[in-house]
Amino acid sequence: MIQRHKKISAPILGALLVALLAVGLAACGGDDAEESASGDTKAVEKAFLTGMSHHHGTAIEMSEIAKEKGKSPFVTELADEIISTQERELAEMKKMYERLVGGELEPDAGAHDGLGLSAEEAGMTHSPDTNEMLENAEPFDRAFVDEMVPHHTGAVKMAEVVLENTEDGEMRELAENIISTQEREIKEMNDFRTEEYGAPVPEKSGSGGEHGGGHSG
Repeated sequence: MIQRHKKISAPILGALLVALLAVGLAACGGDDAEESASGDTKAVEKAFLTGMSHHHGTAIEMSEIAKEKGKSPFVTELADEIISTQERELAEMKKMYERLVGGELEPDAGAHDGLGLSAEEAGMTHSPDTNEMLENAEPFDRAFVDEMVPHHTGAVKMAEVVLENTEDGEMRELAENIISTQEREIKEMNDFRTEEYGAPVPEKSGSGGEHGGGHSG
């Protein structure tokens, strides 16, 4: 005997349709969330590369001055190391930018905003006045480390932000190298300043500090 299929009642059919619609909307929402997260990551990566390229450029400028004005072997050798390391990293960043973003990397002094950092936190307060101050600073070596320590500290913070946001292996390696190298140099500069001038670099030193160059202490 042929069995007849029972008809689905209107309330049950309505409930099924609502459930299917909810599943579809959830799937679309997940896609939107993934696209949003991807966009946020791309924005942070771009901010890091444009900001750090500017950051490296100003460190190289100060180091070029230190090669001429530095009195101690420590300062002149550190200046050489900074120039060598950061010029190499700049070349890496240009290739990385082309791969991830496309086009030519343009340094951006305001890119710290895209990392959620202030100019002071990112060590991005450098200006032509900073270089002029260094040119005329006495004693030069103390002024140089008082500028470079907060500058390096800012670079470390920028690198830490991008590490929290990117899964790109090449960018992660660059950020980790920046952190390890510059934290080591910060320690060396503080040890040098303590030995030569009696104290490490003051917390609020550098171009953005309260005394605009960190020449006290």
